Amino acid sequence: MSRTCDICGRGRRTGKNVSFSNKKSNRTFEINLQETTIEVDGKPTRVKACTKCIKKAKKA
Repeated sequence: MSRTCDICGRGRRTGKNVSFSNKKSNRTFEINLQETTIEVDGKPTRVKACTKCIKKAKKA
């Protein structure tokens, strides 16, 4: 199961955890994916979309 948005293509990002003693360790930032139905060409299709794309689709 891929962790990328079907609409915009955003995926996981990498970064660092920084402790109080300033030690750094690797971590990943996951995007908030939801399975939702979006109308494409008049028929509903199920997609995995990030919450930013869902919000934009509701406004449009």
